[in-house]
Amino acid sequence: MMEMRQMADIPMMFRAQIPDRGKIQYAGNYKPAAQWVDEWLKGCPPTPKSLNESEPIWKRQVSQPVVKMPKFGTHVKTADYQICWRLVTNSGQDEGVIRPVIGAKGLPFFPGSSMKGAFWRACPPEERMKYCGGEITQRGEKRTKPGILRFHGGYPINMTWADRDRLVDVVHGQQPYQIMRSNANHTANVQISLYQPKFRFGISSSVIPDKDPEWNHIWHIWEQALAKGIGSRVSAGYGYVDKINQDSSITPLEDGDRILLSVHLKGQGLTSQLLTKDEDNIGIPEFRPNMFKAALRGHTLRLLGGLTNQRDEQGQRNEQGPLIAEVLTNKLWGGIDGGAIVGLVGINFQTTSENLQLKDHYYTPRNREISMSTYDLKQGQLDLLKANEVSPELKIFLSYLVRFTLLLSGFGKSWRRVDHRLFYSAYFDNNDKAMIGCHWEILPASKKLYISTNNLDLGNVTKFLNDTQDKARAWMCSESYEPNGYIENWREAWHPDNVQVWGRLAKNKKDSLAVHWFHGPYLGSQSIKLSELTGWSSRNDRTPKTKIGRIWHRMYPRYVKTKDGRTVRYKDEYVELLTLFPDESTTTEQFLTFLQAQAEPIDSSNFRKLWGGED
Repeated sequence: MMEMRQMADIPMMFRAQIPDRGKIQYAGNYKPAAQWVDEWLKGCPPTPKSLNESEPIWKRQVSQPVVKMPKFGTHVKTADYQICWRLVTNSGQDEGVIRPVIGAKGLPFFPGSSMKGAFWRACPPEERMKYCGGEITQRGEKRTKPGILRFHGGYPINMTWADRDRLVDVVHGQQPYQIMRSNANHTANVQISLYQPKFRFGISSSVIPDKDPEWNHIWHIWEQALAKGIGSRVSAGYGYVDKINQDSSITPLEDGDRILLSVHLKGQGLTSQLLTKDEDNIGIPEFRPNMFKAALRGHTLRLLGGLTNQRDEQGQRNEQGPLIAEVLTNKLWGGIDGGAIVGLVGINFQTTSENLQLKDHYYTPRNREISMSTYDLKQGQLDLLKANEVSPELKIFLSYLVRFTLLLSGFGKSWRRVDHRLFYSAYFDNNDKAMIGCHWEILPASKKLYISTNNLDLGNVTKFLNDTQDKARAWMCSESYEPNGYIENWREAWHPDNVQVWGRLAKNKKDSLAVHWFHGPYLGSQSIKLSELTGWSSRNDRTPKTKIGRIWHRMYPRYVKTKDGRTVRYKDEYVELLTLFPDESTTTEQFLTFLQAQAEPIDSSNFRKLWGGED
């Protein structure tokens, strides 16, 4: 008992990360991480409370004193920047836990050494020695020559970063669970990251005069470095920066040379909730751009898993190495495979507060009110950015990958289902149903990515799916791997023997057939509800369980090509699509028999098989 009391007096930061003592990295019990944050913030300067402007002045509580934030010396040039979403800087001091670099008074900061490294990478090679210094040879001896710049790092401008509810971030890789095997482990881990902090960075020089125009060139190089993202997990959308101007306006920092593809989107659905809760014990919603990379990465793995089941080790195929599908997916998007791998491509997502609204969906099952968080994105831009040289074959494949994702699935939570508010609004009539699904559309600014369906037999969809597999195969071959089959023990490997795509034309939003089949019988008493095909979830206070289904449902807007070659949205019609990865259950067999039977005679309003399965 005495030992437990003594342990409780030790801050989490100084406890060993072992069971029952630390373990702040596991999201299954986020309380240690929340405790770690609380203890951290106690050692920081207080966060001034915002005034309640609706109260009379005489009623307002005495405000806290203004916090004295770190200041650079008068000889240091500074500029202010806003992190667009989150910033991760790993101190590397805690095993298995990613937390910021923390300096004096407990304040997080961006180290000057990291700043110098980012500046060096963005600096023209011929100027690196001048500004950053390096190693030179004099009289046959190697010596270090200092540069003329000093990099002082970056500090928060104010204490707005210290939002307790936002500091605990989650990392939840689900590839094995979603794509390979339902019983695969998918433990979520936590990390500590800063949500939309404002930072001030400093650079000085004893050589360049204060008002010398060369400073404009130096800050231009630094902003080119910032445009590539700073900190960790940049490929997933972390660490991108906007410039704060003197009038407090914002200027996005963009690196147009790195953009491989820009996609203008709108969408709605369920948004993530943070692990910490608000004062009413309700999850705090957050629209998380890393969901775009997660979806694209997952589909990459599905497509490659349908092309080869071979293994590779250091470029040589054998039975001991990792699967080629995983090797190439890690090469494209980054990952951990015997060490950290920097991917060829990352993502960045941009929108504005005016174009993104977060709302609550309330429902009352069994007289108990529950809240779910939703997003409504009117307009946003998803950029695919190259981190290294990208081959022509890969560039083409990425274009098909994005269209494949938007044709058959969506992004974020509940992406396997259509947004029921749009396509089955009656589902919510009694206010006792949870929110289900999402819906995404390509905006006209990216109409080159539309998939047209002029023909009623939807032959263009079949052609596109064939072409997508061909482009994946071409990229694989360009990497010196030959397709040889598919990974049969993966649930969602994209191969004709493992997947079927069915489609029909829907006249309007209310004309979805399949959405009703997920909630009731499709023929007589036959139903796929709560089956291996549709999946299920069972929740109680102790053992929540979820079974990922084997079917996707999508309502893709119908686009047609006009006589003058333009591709336009066709009235309010949709292409209703079902993607199935059949199992051997009787329920699935009966449902496929039903689909086959109702596809004849051929009618544009009936489902017909567009891809995969036995002929």
